[in-house]
Amino acid sequence: MNLNCPKCGSENTQKLTLVANKGGLVEKGARFGAVYLYNVWIPVATVVGSIAFGIVFAMVNGYVGLFVFVGVLFAGYKVRKIVKAKTKSKFADLPGEMKQNGFQCNRCEQTFIPAT
Repeated sequence: MNLNCPKCGSENTQKLTLVANKGGLVEKGARFGAVYLYNVWIPVATVVGSIAFGIVFAMVNGYVGLFVFVGVLFAGYKVRKIVKAKTKSKFADLPGEMKQNGFQCNRCEQTFIPAT
């Protein structure tokens, strides 16, 4: 089996499962913190903020309060979506066969499945 990179020909390649698990406890802790942020704190802050701002603006006009309520909810949804996209692993979108049998070149970062 030829494990050389098909793009640059380098012999410095590594199994993709090892590359994806690299980083250790610090990286996994940071990822857990980010997941906790976008699954718990952003939705809680969005709901509380939308209710608070909605009530304040509803004192002026009910329609404006409803509009602000919906606007803050939508903005919180977008912020959560952006934070979730930023913290996603670069290997999350790879197909299953690539995750199991793939290799990555440590020189040019090309991912490939070696030819048998």
